[in-house]
Amino acid sequence: MTLDKAGAPARLRIVCLHAEPSLQGRLRALGLGEGEEVQLVGASRRVFYVRTASGGTVALGRETARMIGVEG
Repeated sequence: MTLDKAGAPARLRIVCLHAEPSLQGRLRALGLGEGEEVQLVGASRRVFYVRTASGGTVALGRETARMIGVEG
């Protein structure tokens, strides 16, 4: 499943990133890498709010959310 298909609120584990290497690096720097536990705290039609393990909240667009494989 990808992040855009998960319902909020949900605790999830990131299992893969289906993005180009430069975007993968940026996501990992934000705490959104493979194996990370995150919480989807809110979602609208275009924006997904993800709380990382360090406690920060990241807003992702739908296209980016579609590139993040999760399990929950």
